[in-house]
Amino acid sequence: MGQTGMQSITSGSSEVSGASSSRGMPPGVRLEDFEVRNVLFTEKAILACPLPAKAWIELGRWNPLSLALLAPAWSYHISGSADHWWFVARSADRMYYYAAQFCVDHAGKNHVTGLTYLGMWAAIAFGLQYPEAKWWFARDWVPCKHIRKKRDLDRLLLGNPSASYPYSWIDNNCQHFAMNLYVSS
Repeated sequence: MGQTGMQSITSGSSEVSGASSSRGMPPGVRLEDFEVRNVLFTEKAILACPLPAKAWIELGRWNPLSLALLAPAWSYHISGSADHWWFVARSADRMYYYAAQFCVDHAGKNHVTGLTYLGMWAAIAFGLQYPEAKWWFARDWVPCKHIRKKRDLDRLLLGNPSASYPYSWIDNNCQHFAMNLYVSS
């Protein structure tokens, strides 16, 4: 997920995480809360990249048994494609980027992470699932419903319905989380 040095706050069944440093990023790119306390985020988008096992997931959807049950049609509708999505908000000057994502660890515990970066490239790197992954816009930049500070976006993370329920690749995954943020912000 591109983070080390986790600091976590638990709320319900989710954990909100922040990182004191980010792997592979120069100093000063990952910003601390006090450095962005007066920054206003005015636009939002959803970025996406393929999951590491995308080929196997897609192959499983298109096997003869799945086809007989029309599984590909409903599985894409319910759980989306085999891609990781993360939410990004940016400041009006396009200098500061808030990036948030939702995942589950190996023990089955939800992790919600919201971090602020200097530059879009860092917000992209934050969500990439592996170093050579390609990314794209799942939802393009649009104005936010309300201009928000980082602390306001952090509150939205905790209020996100996806953060309140166990992660499920079928009906509560990173795509649901990102869309909830995109619609509510």
